[in-house]
Amino acid sequence: MTQASESASAPYHHGNLRQALIEATVGLVAEGGVERVTIREIARRAGVSSGAPFRHFQDRSALILAVAEEGMARLRAAIASDIAQSSSLPPVERLSSVADAYFCWAVQNPTHYRLLGDRHLIGFYTSASLAADNGWIRAQTVDLLQAALSRPTDMDGAQLQIRALAYGLTRMHVDGHLREFGVVPDEAFKAMSRTMRGYIRTLVAPG
Repeated sequence: MTQASESASAPYHHGNLRQALIEATVGLVAEGGVERVTIREIARRAGVSSGAPFRHFQDRSALILAVAEEGMARLRAAIASDIAQSSSLPPVERLSSVADAYFCWAVQNPTHYRLLGDRHLIGFYTSASLAADNGWIRAQTVDLLQAALSRPTDMDGAQLQIRALAYGLTRMHVDGHLREFGVVPDEAFKAMSRTMRGYIRTLVAPG
């Protein structure tokens, strides 16, 4: 499981103010949720004046959206890398591997995961970047699913089922519910991967 994890808030260095503000926001959201985010506090954590963030972000909502866009870009990069590395595998294994890339990203980037999960909070449908990355990920999933299927299938239904299982498993991990099923945090990735792989095998098995 290899994927860059969320970075902690770091002091601002010349020429990297935008990223410093994003990282400070990730840290603050991780500590107490989106409601704690204020431009003043983010500026303080980044070590800049309260007006400095406005060089890059119009307001608080724009800053939070930027964090979500960064998270989605990381997810797309992780899945793209996985697709390239698993190109020689059978379609079923490639589809399962993409799911693993999603789980890995979510486990290592829980704050980005939470933000992206609340579509209305972040203004998801107003962002061209989020729409493009999300559309690309869905298209890759559809292509792999179609290649893996051995029988005619309701593609919309199959996509929804895979998405729901992936989201549900990850949400259970992030919110601490997997412990109720004997899964400790260090074993979360393996448990999610095993569950999804079992479901995909059932989905694509000959009818």
